[in-house]
Amino acid sequence: MTLLTAEHVRALGNVSALYQIPQLDAVSAGVLRFGLIADPQYADVDSQPEYNRYYRHSLGKLSQAIGLLNQQPLAFVATLGDLVDRDWHSYATLLPCYAQLRHPHMAITGNHDAEVISRQLGARQPALPLPKHYYQFSLPGYRFLVIDGNDLSLYCNAANGDSQAQARQLLTALQAQQVLQAQSWNGALGEQQLVWLEQNLQQAQLQGETVLVFGHYPLTPDNKHNLWNCERVVALLCRYQVRAYFAGHNHAGGYNRIGNTDFITLKGMLDGSEETPFAVVEIRGNQLTIQGYGSEISREL
Repeated sequence: MTLLTAEHVRALGNVSALYQIPQLDAVSAGVLRFGLIADPQYADVDSQPEYNRYYRHSLGKLSQAIGLLNQQPLAFVATLGDLVDRDWHSYATLLPCYAQLRHPHMAITGNHDAEVISRQLGARQPALPLPKHYYQFSLPGYRFLVIDGNDLSLYCNAANGDSQAQARQLLTALQAQQVLQAQSWNGALGEQQLVWLEQNLQQAQLQGETVLVFGHYPLTPDNKHNLWNCERVVALLCRYQVRAYFAGHNHAGGYNRIGNTDFITLKGMLDGSEETPFAVVEIRGNQLTIQGYGSEISREL
């Protein structure tokens, strides 16, 4: 499965390597371990203590987290979106940090990433669309699904056809209903992606695979950072007994359990001058353990 066209790769240069499907090695029988990072959101701009945002500090925090993750046996590391905050050149500063990582890496497109990438691609002649960044990969007994909450969003550019128009229409309808997540900085899964998601869930169920889903936008509990159509996605994940969903975007973090599915939102690395939240997840049989580092919460689920 190809996520980026050759034109996208040329336009994005070294950044394109962040947004490819990770190639995994086999893991120890019966045990899966992987690392999670959320929202480094690096930018070469002054801190905003009143909002608890320390943009330049993210480089040191990220290097520290990667150093500790490198010391552990992990199948992969996922960054749950918002690697950068606002500028294209921020990627050039951030890439050397990720070059230190010794594990396969999965970078999910956050809303800030989408805005920066879409602006870069939209300025090309001819303009290139913001890629649809949803895909699946697997290990024996496991299926990993990455969803793209920027599918319908205001971050799409003119080359995305009517995606942005659909997003504006959906946002207007949600604002009329006064739902919490009716915010311009969120997005939704489009119908084609929803079909793809259910097809993968059906296949995984038939093959007896444990399913883990990753996205940038939280789905539950109710808060203003959730995916616009979070209710539809929650219903799908619970119907097919997905083991867990991991997200970022809400820097405060969060947790909920619906049916047999755990919904975990990691804290944002950007927040705080010194705090370095990240996590290692271990799945052994039915037991899911989250080892939190820094201010991230440890859980036995």
